[in-house]
Amino acid sequence: MLIIKILVHIPLYNKAAAVLQAVNSVLSQEYTDFDLLIINDGSTDQSLELVEHLKNERILIKSQENQGVSATRNRALQFARENNYDSIAFLDADDYWKPNHLSLLTHLFTKFPEAQAVASNYSLKRSRKTLETKWSHFKNENEQLLEHFFEHNFLNSIFTCSTLMIKTEAIEKVGLFNERLTHFEDIDWFIRLGINLKITFSFQVTTIIDEAADNRSDQTDMKNRSLPDFLTYETEIKKHKGLEKYLDLNRFSIALAYRMENDIRNATFYQQKINLKNLSSKQQKLLLMSRLQLKSLKRTQKILGNLGLHLRAGD
Repeated sequence: MLIIKILVHIPLYNKAAAVLQAVNSVLSQEYTDFDLLIINDGSTDQSLELVEHLKNERILIKSQENQGVSATRNRALQFARENNYDSIAFLDADDYWKPNHLSLLTHLFTKFPEAQAVASNYSLKRSRKTLETKWSHFKNENEQLLEHFFEHNFLNSIFTCSTLMIKTEAIEKVGLFNERLTHFEDIDWFIRLGINLKITFSFQVTTIIDEAADNRSDQTDMKNRSLPDFLTYETEIKKHKGLEKYLDLNRFSIALAYRMENDIRNATFYQQKINLKNLSSKQQKLLLMSRLQLKSLKRTQKILGNLGLHLRAGD
């Protein structure tokens, strides 16, 4: 197996209830050639104190005034480049890895040397249930280089900020996270990865994403969010199969969330940009419903989830 020097990054903001589980899952990795960079983004709970009590030579802790998760991740990306790490892997403080996570991602870089970013499968933890992910347009479940990255993201997102690893040398190609965005900043970055990089994926589940965790950013009211409109990527649609539908599914998620808060103006802004052929008939009907109608549906919360890519309301 290829030996690569990895920087693992955990952004930390008020995650006292979960951070130790995340950190311990990193320290328990079978692959050991890594450092763990925890950046405390102005936490006001006991998060920082908890990680400071951990004694491990691999742990690096930095603190800053609250700047948001994009600025925090950007600092980690820059740290990886400045300190000559080969790759950087991300983990949200709500989530945790199985012991083979880094070894699997390293194996993918070994097996597919042309890959610039790799990711593995994950399970979604919601309250007492753990759900397996579903994928689109795969012919088999072999480890594979993704020829048409965006086509595989129609049901769930191949990338999450707890499952991907990117070569440090590729950061310049995709740029940093957009710090003007408060939500969907990860999706915005993933789009750039999909446009610019060669990506390999494994169906093996190595991460648990806890969507029921306290203080996840999806709990913020829509009126307090800064969201992308994805217009920047319209010029890339003809070059990348599946990109148009991928963008429209994200617009659908955002528009539906605005409708749930009875913000018809912003919902309409996103709906008008959607090519309806990219939505199922069920999705189209949902966009015509009022707030009360949506709230009356027993499955509304499942439809909305955390307003991420993995919930399409098209099943």
